[in-house]
Amino acid sequence: MIINILIFASVFVLPIFPSLFIGLWYPLWLIVTIDAFLWFVFAWQWLRGRGKRYPLVLKVPSFKVAVFIPVYNEDPELVKGTIRSVKAALRGRGDIYLLDDSTDKSIRDRLRGICSELGVIYVHRGIRREFKAGALNYCLWKFGYKYEYVAVFDADQRPAENFFDVVMSFFSKGVGFVQAPQLYSELKSPMAKASWYQQLPFLKAIMRGRSGSSAFSLGSGTVFKTSALLKIGGFVEVLTEDLATSIKIHELGLKSIYIDAELLWYGEPPATAAAYITQQTRWAFGSFQTLPMLLKSKLPLPHYIDYLAGILYWLRIGILRFLEIALSPLFASLVFPEFFILYYIILFSYFIFYNIIMKKIGETYSFILHKGAEYVASIAAASAFLAW
Repeated sequence: MIINILIFASVFVLPIFPSLFIGLWYPLWLIVTIDAFLWFVFAWQWLRGRGKRYPLVLKVPSFKVAVFIPVYNEDPELVKGTIRSVKAALRGRGDIYLLDDSTDKSIRDRLRGICSELGVIYVHRGIRREFKAGALNYCLWKFGYKYEYVAVFDADQRPAENFFDVVMSFFSKGVGFVQAPQLYSELKSPMAKASWYQQLPFLKAIMRGRSGSSAFSLGSGTVFKTSALLKIGGFVEVLTEDLATSIKIHELGLKSIYIDAELLWYGEPPATAAAYITQQTRWAFGSFQTLPMLLKSKLPLPHYIDYLAGILYWLRIGILRFLEIALSPLFASLVFPEFFILYYIILFSYFIFYNIIMKKIGETYSFILHKGAEYVASIAAASAFLAW
């Protein structure tokens, strides 16, 4: 814990020295310090992920999995499509539980009928406590002991038919959970396309680099070992239960696998700026919420640095982004060449690395869309920080 706090504090202490001996306001040196920290962690993660290969699945192990699909007033027809996709992927190797927290009685009645029609176990709590994490824990403690594994899918995310064939082959004694990325089948609006490009470095470089060590659950498309969940007391009941639960599982000394393959399909990312801000606010607030837990954690140092970078990212694109915009004339000034050189070297290096990644998966012009979405997310990150 002491080392964790010292590393975290050093990010904020180091900028004091150049501000005293070179000049310029402390927050500007803080921006450069966090940029440098994030850049080195990102480069390290990218290098770790470059050589990772995913072997062909030759033999699928036997397993029994409980699939949890938490829903809250979702369109019953959308949920029905997801259930059918899960059934096609599961092929009788477990059971599907629909965790219905809907407050609309007509939706509950329709979902109950769909479950009866498709042979799915319908679960409805009397009291909706702790939102998604509460629903997951309610079902875990009531039914989870019957299964070796627990899989979680959001109501609008559909697994490919080979999802379990591939994912289950990556489990070994030291693996706590396996995660597949979320891919989008529709990118109709400019905001949807920009938000997708904004996620690509995370999905294609960061999470790939963290596979085998600190890759974290994305909340859907995750398969957990039931024993790991029970050891940590179930899903952590916070806003982003996926991130917090991952930290707890990694504290057990278990690793996680991220499979960079087309195994999970999503409809469309946030199609409007308002929807995107809502999504990003939740993610940012959840990250800030896990900071005390992270500082107290007993994670291996590389894991801790990976997680800390994720939290500092939200600070950087939020409050510090607005400060950067307000003081933008100083970023073009040559009065302080040391600051000028460091700031633009880091910015240019990130641009180069982004394009190296994107050449393999899309158009290089997407960097503009990526940064545009990031600036929209700044509103969410700043408001989340202030609310926290």
